[in-house]
Amino acid sequence: MSSSQPETAHETESDPTVEESTFADDRDKPVLQRKPSISEQASARSTRRLAPPSFLKRFEIPFRTKNIQTNQYLEEATGHAMDVAARGTINQTGTFVGAALIRLAIADAASNPNCANPMTCPVYGIRPTSILTVGNIITAVIAGVTMPIMGALVDHTDHRKIMGAASAFIITLSVGLQIMISQDTWFAVYILEIIGGYFLIMHQVTTMAYLPDLTHDLTEMGHYTSMFMIRQYFVQGIYTSTVVAFSQGLKLKNIDTAKLSTSLAFVIGVVLLGYSWTFLFRKRPKLREVPPNSNIFTTGFKQIYVTTQTVFRQYKALKWFMIALLFSPEAGAGTVLAIAVTFLTSYVKMEVNEIATVSLVMLFANIPGALISKLMCRKVNPLNSFRMAEVLFATTNALIAATVTGPERKKLVYFYSALVGVAFGWMFPSQRTLAVAIIPKGQETEIMGLISFFGQVVGWLPAMVFTAMNEAGVNMRWGLSTLSFFLITSCLFTFLCGSFEDAVRLVEHTSEAYLERFSIKDVEVGGSILREVAEEEEAATAEDEGGKGKNGVVVGQSPPQDSSDGDMVKQEKDVAEEAATFGAVHVVSDEGEKARSIQ
Repeated sequence: MSSSQPETAHETESDPTVEESTFADDRDKPVLQRKPSISEQASARSTRRLAPPSFLKRFEIPFRTKNIQTNQYLEEATGHAMDVAARGTINQTGTFVGAALIRLAIADAASNPNCANPMTCPVYGIRPTSILTVGNIITAVIAGVTMPIMGALVDHTDHRKIMGAASAFIITLSVGLQIMISQDTWFAVYILEIIGGYFLIMHQVTTMAYLPDLTHDLTEMGHYTSMFMIRQYFVQGIYTSTVVAFSQGLKLKNIDTAKLSTSLAFVIGVVLLGYSWTFLFRKRPKLREVPPNSNIFTTGFKQIYVTTQTVFRQYKALKWFMIALLFSPEAGAGTVLAIAVTFLTSYVKMEVNEIATVSLVMLFANIPGALISKLMCRKVNPLNSFRMAEVLFATTNALIAATVTGPERKKLVYFYSALVGVAFGWMFPSQRTLAVAIIPKGQETEIMGLISFFGQVVGWLPAMVFTAMNEAGVNMRWGLSTLSFFLITSCLFTFLCGSFEDAVRLVEHTSEAYLERFSIKDVEVGGSILREVAEEEEAATAEDEGGKGKNGVVVGQSPPQDSSDGDMVKQEKDVAEEAATFGAVHVVSDEGEKARSIQ
């Protein structure tokens, strides 16, 4: 491999018998003994049926994130970085489209000859200034109701990748269709916003199921989540800067700026989401069968109930963390964005370009926030880091409500947006790292789904309170201030988690057992020498030619010793089923054909 080409995890699997490191500088260093993560195993098993042409691989370069232990790139880590960058950009269109929708709704209300004040006259039964928050409520309620079904599809079918790709397609399509926004079509675009928002949440559920597979090391996970957020904020910043520059340079109207933003977001979504879900994310087998007397629609609700009971009984820190998430605004729900755009458009009287500039300041402030998260997770642990970020966010929001008293003080918004950006960039990577640290290993997908559920199930509550106060004619500053109440409440609940060290210690044994049970054994990761893969495959083929091995070979598992043939077959079958849960199965056909691998 040329030294000019970055090394990825899958690139080293082409010759698993290579004995020396592919990094020239590492030749004299001792080989690092490390059991690979599920993502590394899935990448190593891939058949590369859908490999990108070499010229397309250049799209990966800005999104590649090295593992800090192996010094290698991992395909699914690159896929995560591309995915969050695209989602962030698409979510950012709400700044432009949302502000335009409020103005179009106000104009629609003003067309009513009986309307004395367009700001308060109802349109489709609500005030024009409530349309964004009502849309957010609709999205969040539907997501909360259907999320268990989506979680069941992730857990009980092998369609995880298909679900991710399909939701990515719908998100991208819905934002692309919003280019038709006008006075006559604004309500149709509003419906598209709701549809896109719903599938954005569902897409996040799918990607969250992939996240724990990247690594089982807390330091590595903190590094990954921070780097993902930095890339997201950087791409969003470039996107927003481009829209603002063209809008101001060409003196575009609010609607034209909204059209430009949706067009650009559509292109970014096609490129980043299309590439990552076609070439980088791998298939996963289903985690478990649908229980008897259940179906895919009911088993998700039952599973949430059972898993919640287990967590609440056995894992104190995880229990209170999930309860805290009920009050912490989740970025994927768009709650904060809907409230902020409504406040800035209706109360502060900012134009679309001014709101976009506020977003730009916030986005670039997200980057130091993510770096602070990485530092503080290491210095004071992820739990304390999460608390500190929530307090910063709540304090800044309260200052905005107290000091931004009208359009004449709009300049203060630019200063506060930088603080909010730091808080956002700090809070969400810390939240992800904390979640991965305190969940029992081997149950990541199941519990990450539960965490997503708790983060979204009452995500509509802040928007509901804001909307109710707005419809009642209460000053919008009071409605905005309620966000601080929710954040402080969330922070207070985290103090019931107890010691972070105790929480991690409680699940340490599950990590050891999980890695011992499901990882490839005796793998050297310094030059990604996957020697055992070739040895297992060769042994399996030899057995198969001798009339054995009809049950397949499981990589990373030694055959049971000192047992009867019947017991051995049963144990091999059980191990195969369990290993298949995490993509570690290497099946060999009776004819000794090449192993079928996870794409």
